[in-house]
Order: sequence, then C-alpha cells, then structure tokens
Amino acid sequence: MSATLNVTKFSDFFNECPIYTIPGRTYPVEILHSRDTTKMGALKSTYVSKCVETVMHILNKEVRPGEVGDILVFLTGQHEIEKACQDLKKAVQDSSINGGGDAGGGNQSRSSVKLDQLQILPLYASLELLDQNTIFGSTPRNMRKIIFATNIAQTSVTIPNIRFVVDSGFVKQKMYDPTTGMDALLVVPISQAAATQRSGRAGRTRAGICFRLYSRENFETEMDKETVPEILRTGLTGTVLSLKRLGILDVNGFEFLDRPGQEELQAALRELYLVGGIDQFGQMTDAGHGMIAYPVNPLLARALVEAEKIGCLDKVITIVAMLSVEEPFYLPRQEEEQDAAREAHAKYYHQSGDHVTLLNVYETWRDADYSKDWCHKNYFNLRQLRMAKNIRSQLKDIVNRNSQNDRDQHSSSSRKDDGQKEQEKEKDSSRHYPDRITDRRRGDESRSKRSREEMPSSSLTTSSSSRSILEAFSQGYGIHLSKKHQHRPMFYHYLASTSSPSAGTGTSSTLLALHVSPLSALYMDEERSMTKHGRRVARDLEWVVYHEVVYHVKAVMRYVSKVDMRWVKETMDRAKIFDQGQVWLNHERSDMPSPKDSKTSSSLDANSGGRKDEDGEGRANNNRTTVVEGGESDEQAKKKARLASLEAARKRALERRQNQ
Repeated sequence: MSATLNVTKFSDFFNECPIYTIPGRTYPVEILHSRDTTKMGALKSTYVSKCVETVMHILNKEVRPGEVGDILVFLTGQHEIEKACQDLKKAVQDSSINGGGDAGGGNQSRSSVKLDQLQILPLYASLELLDQNTIFGSTPRNMRKIIFATNIAQTSVTIPNIRFVVDSGFVKQKMYDPTTGMDALLVVPISQAAATQRSGRAGRTRAGICFRLYSRENFETEMDKETVPEILRTGLTGTVLSLKRLGILDVNGFEFLDRPGQEELQAALRELYLVGGIDQFGQMTDAGHGMIAYPVNPLLARALVEAEKIGCLDKVITIVAMLSVEEPFYLPRQEEEQDAAREAHAKYYHQSGDHVTLLNVYETWRDADYSKDWCHKNYFNLRQLRMAKNIRSQLKDIVNRNSQNDRDQHSSSSRKDDGQKEQEKEKDSSRHYPDRITDRRRGDESRSKRSREEMPSSSLTTSSSSRSILEAFSQGYGIHLSKKHQHRPMFYHYLASTSSPSAGTGTSSTLLALHVSPLSALYMDEERSMTKHGRRVARDLEWVVYHEVVYHVKAVMRYVSKVDMRWVKETMDRAKIFDQGQVWLNHERSDMPSPKDSKTSSSLDANSGGRKDEDGEGRANNNRTTVVEGGESDEQAKKKARLASLEAARKRALERRQNQ
C-alpha cells in the first residue's frame, strides 16, 4: 500500500473499517528548505539549473573525503534530466579547472571533486535496461553516483545507498481537459505528501539530508496536502464504460471514493457515444461489449473491435501494443549519434504516418528474430519492444479466449434449443437454424483466423493494407480528427471547431493550435516543406488523427496518421445528433421536464426508439419508474432505481456464468 495513501478516507468509505499501521525501518532525515521565497510559478523556469547548483554545493561543502553516500535528484522528464547531466559534467569540469568551489567559483571546497570520481546517471521510464542496471548496481570504490530521476524513483523503485536527496518540487502530470477532450502533460508542483515521500528516499540505509529548492512557506501555502487522485485529472471514458458494463445506468449518481466533476462525467459519456460504445439511449452497443474485453485505452479497444470486422485484427493488435508502451524510438544521449539514429528510424517511416510506421518497426524486428543487435544497430529501445511483444501476446490470448467462449456458448445454446422443442416441425427448425448459424460462424472464424495470421512485412507497403488499418483506427480516433490550417504548418481539433458552446467543447474562437511531433513520420520542415530527412510530404495532407496531445511549450500531437474524412463519417453523424440534444446518455435528457412535473412516469423502449406520452413528448427514464402521486420522494425513487439496477446487473452476471 502507498506510503502517502489517505487511510482515513478509505476507512470512512468502507464503513469506518479498522486501520493498522506497520512502520518500516527508516533513519532520520534532515530537511533543509531554501531561503529563497520565490513563488513556485517563478521557480518553474529555473529549477533545473538550481538542482545542478545544489549538487555542486553538496559535492564541495557537504561530503568529506572517503565518505560514502550517493545523490538522488528529482526532476520531471527525460529532456530536463539529460540537460542536467550535461550541465553538471560541465560544472564539475569548470570547478576542477578553477581549483574547486561552487559552480560559479567562490569559497574553497573541502575536497576537489573530479569528473572521473563521479557516475552521473539519468533515470526515466524509457531508459535502456543496461543503463538502469548501472543505477541499481553497487557504487565502485572511491566513486559517487549522482542520479537525476523522474518520480519513478519516488514510487516505483528504491535505489540503494542514497544519502542526499535534491527535491525540485515539481512533477509532470497528465491533466485532462473535458472542454477539448485532450490530455496535457503539465509540469506542476508536487503535494506535501509527495515531498515527504521524496525526502524519505534519503533515509533508507543511513541518516540523510534532503535539500528542497522551495521555501517552507511554499511548502505550506502552495502545495496541496495530497496528490490529486488520478480519477480527478484523467479522462473517464474507460471508467464509464466499465460502469455501464456492470449495469450501473446512472453513472452520475455512482458513489465514487473521489467523485469526479459533473463536466468530466458528461465528457466521458459523450466520448463513449461518439466512438459507438453506447447508443443515444446510454445502452452499451455490440461495439461497447467488444471494447470492454480489451484492457487498453477505450479508443484503442474500439479500433480493435473494428479491425476484427474488416479483417486486419492481427496488424492492429501489433500497433495497439506499440502504442501502449513508452517511446520505442531511441535517441542517444550523445549529440553526435542523434543524426545517425534519426536516419536509421527514417528507413521505417510509412507515407501514411506513424501508426503503420510502428507496424513496420515491430514486424521488421520480428523478422530479425527479435534480435537485440538489430535494436542496437537501428536505435530502437529493446526494453520497450519486449514490453510491446508481451502486451501483444496478452491481446492475442484475449482474442482467442473470446472466440472459444463464443463457440462454447453457441454450442450450449444449440443443445438447449434441441431439448426444448417438442413438435417435429419445431425440431426441424431447431436443427436447421443452428446449422445456418454454425455455417456463418465458421465463415467468421475463418476470416478472423486469416486476419490474425502473420503476414510478410512487404505487404505493409500496399495501399489496401494501410487503408484497412487506418479505417479501423479512425473508428476509435475519429474524435481526435484534426484539420490542417490553410496557410500555416499547424492543425486544429475538428470537432471543437464545429461544436456549439452548449456542447461544452469550445468554439472556433478558442481553438488550440496543434503541431505534429518532430519525431513523427509526417513532421514537416516549415521552411523547406520537406521532412527532416529530405523525404517530401504529400501536399494533400489535410486530415489527420492523433493518439494523444502533449502540451509543454505548445500542443504537440503524438503518433499522427493521415485519414480520409469519409472514414469518420459515423463519428461526425453522432456528433451532430449529440449537439442537437437528441441523446439520453445517462438515461435523462437535459431538456426534459423533471419527474415532479410529470403526472406519470414513462419507460423507454430502446428497440423502438422510445415511447411517447399523451402530449407526444419523448421520455428517457429507461427502466426507471418515478411515482409522484403516491407520495414517494425523489430520493426514495432514486434509491429504488439504483438498487434495481444493481440487482439486474447481478442477475445478468449469474446468467453469463451459468452459460459459460
């Protein structure tokens, strides 16, 4: 269990269950705050350089000759970490030339630190495994490790022999904006709980010291007591889909441990409807039931469902696996090698964009027998490719298991039908009908099997192959459709530009400029109208879909591919219906009269599109009955409806278990 968990909140949620605390073995840690009272907002632009200065201070002022103990520095991302490593190397070299002292000169040091006495190491999620092994290995004698790390060193791993911690006070967090439907990766101040956890890294094996680059006042007034729960800062589409699968119709009324905002829940319902996971009445569709089987992002799950229909499931599974890991493209830390890496990567670029490019990379690696040498030669991250291989195997197992369950369930249903029919005519019918179903199912299985078979990499260059793949992804990524600006090298989110303000997705006056990532196969040099590797980009580049948007200095689209507008027509049609208010996604319409204004309740027949009352107005209560004349309160009616919904979900689960 996390050391920063709010146990009181959990206890209260579960009827004040008892709490047991088992303390771990720790050593005392001295906390030193900065005397600088600069606000956190202003500190954001200087914390990298201040971290380097603090490390130099520790090396020159805090440690004695022969004293053991390594230094752990918390930064926010790969780019900053690599920069800090280079800056520290330069500072140490300059300090040695100048005869010691702090980075900028000044007082004489206790010990003259030389670069060959230090191991300056980065630590982030996409780091090569060999580099990570150096971090966790023992420190050589008369050497000192200085590790610049993301918060992976705060929660996921424990690095031995740390005596000094330098806490920048910042972390990168993914924040979801329901008005645009986009995630932004932002640098934000950490919480007080996270600060405590970081300082504890210095007291694992011996007494330590934590240097905080922020003042005590910053700690007490500008930092939240706890880290914002992930459910409050990420998209809820997957959560809402799971609730729908459990039969919880009123997701707005669900009792969350940390309740999301109404706007976030409505945005999730809207997104789920636009990709076809639920219909306009809030009921799960066949596509929605297919999506729930895959433990991946709902948009990726929707692409998998579509791929199975159009016969390219095996290839889309590969791409989904590649999208589910960190960056597989490896850029060396040495600048002189980076151009060679980019040239090596460019060999696998596909003219349609990044999704088929990822497929090219994986299948070429597969054809090379998953070679480690191939990854090294072509600058790909072996650890991430192996993770993608494992994820791909898991997804294939799910597909095979679902196919087997479908066959078993069909066989069981056929036997029940045969046993229940008594008349000869009905027996004949029951014999013929399952045969027809079986014939069709065999055909489906044959097509599904062909779609799952491995195909040679050369087939990737065919237009039909890439077209099918991108059509499948368009069903999931249609809500990420972006249109190129007519005169500038940028894009804008298409749905945001066409939606009304009432839809809560923004208007053309508030559009966010989107830029293609420099790592993309579609990245275009603004001056030469060519890619950075000299390959011309098609001038008809107009519509694209993206996997995600990362915002730092500007909004950057990651994993971008060209699409045909016709492939996202269904998504656009649903968007129009939504904007017209013709939906009941949570089983109630915003423009409907409240139950107390109605004399009788009405149920909605989803198959017929809804019943009408005497006034001709459609109702959307769908299996919920609110009695007004009997004197029952709205709260009691809601409670009954919730209990009925849970009971119905329980019965459906039992029926499914019996049929398996």
